[in-house]
Amino acid sequence: MTGQTTDGAQDSPTGCEPVELLVVLAPGSGTPPGPGAPPPPPVAVPPVGARPAYAPPPPPTRPLTALEALGEVVPVHHEYAPRLALVELPLADVPRIAALPYVVGVYEAAPPPEILATLGDLELIFVRAWLSRLGGDAQHGDDDRTGQGLPWDAPGYEPPDAATG
Repeated sequence: MTGQTTDGAQDSPTGCEPVELLVVLAPGSGTPPGPGAPPPPPVAVPPVGARPAYAPPPPPTRPLTALEALGEVVPVHHEYAPRLALVELPLADVPRIAALPYVVGVYEAAPPPEILATLGDLELIFVRAWLSRLGGDAQHGDDDRTGQGLPWDAPGYEPPDAATG
């Protein structure tokens, strides 16, 4: 996922290699009606015995939510409905996604404070967890602990519950 420098070390991603990005959607953008919403208009039912010369129109369907619409454009790997999604795509495709009318922004790192200020508490937890994973904190834990990576019953070590039992 990263490009190569002249000495063979890896640097930041290039424009054509997929990276995980945070997509923030506009509040209230195409969310389906809730339980208090008015019902859809009734569909006319022809009287018994009468056959229309054409098929009646299908019943109305709800519009796609912004998250569903985004999912039709790019695969969504993780989501926190209705406003946050993690997608994996090349950086070169970011302008195409950012131009969608229901997208507030597409971010490779932390969104700016003015965007974070519009998010709720649980949405902020989602963003912080994603940022933590980007930093590698959630993948490796405390790698410098004595016995890290050894099985729980390795010689010379006691299982965690042995001291209390």
